[in-house]
Amino acid sequence: MTSGAVRAVGSGDEQAVRHHSVADAVADRLRARILDGVIADGGTLPKQDDLMAEFGVGRTTVRQAFRILETEGLITVRRGNTGGAVVHVPQPADAAHMFGMVMHARHVPLEDLAGALRQLEPVCAALCAERADRAEAVVPVLADVHARMADALDDGQAFLRANRDFHEALVARCGNATMQILLGAVEVLWARQEQVWAHAALADTGRPVREAGLRVHGRLIELIAAGDRDGAYALASRHVTGAQEYPLRDHGDRPVQV
Repeated sequence: MTSGAVRAVGSGDEQAVRHHSVADAVADRLRARILDGVIADGGTLPKQDDLMAEFGVGRTTVRQAFRILETEGLITVRRGNTGGAVVHVPQPADAAHMFGMVMHARHVPLEDLAGALRQLEPVCAALCAERADRAEAVVPVLADVHARMADALDDGQAFLRANRDFHEALVARCGNATMQILLGAVEVLWARQEQVWAHAALADTGRPVREAGLRVHGRLIELIAAGDRDGAYALASRHVTGAQEYPLRDHGDRPVQV
């Protein structure tokens, strides 16, 4: 490896790559391009030959850098004539997978995960009500999901999916990026646990229960539209607590699983 190649990778700062392998340094540069949005989700990294020329490294080094990024879930390397390294911008679901593995390893019970949702989702509802642009950025989205829930009252599976979409929309539209990422991951993880009891819940509950949930969501939309922060928080808190009664009754001690 020549000193010139090291300088090419480090952009003139040899100290920054001194303790990294050249493959790590190449991966660092490519990772930054992905996370900075230089390469869009679903796009592809430059061809290996082009990267070899850009960084002044060999093919083995580029392939090692690709393996680093692939292990991180940032790319998928496709083989063959139509191959290439397809970019995957990190999403809350990716964070949920990592959260899930940590919680699984620590045997964190479902009740603990539920407690986080009870504390944080009402905050997102309140933030939605505080948004000055809620009439354009929040209410239409929630109303659209609410309409899908109404259309699915006689289809339990479709209703559950729309219900989950509603709660995820509260988080996604709260206007706070950190909450969107952190609680978005928690919402995804909860939805995955939901698969354990969803079938039994559909058998035990019917249209009246779904209608009640629909009314609560409708009222929550009204409070958000009116900018009633405290009312939205209080209603969301009661709603989340009530919705968790069924799964926690039989599964509260069950460890969270990926």
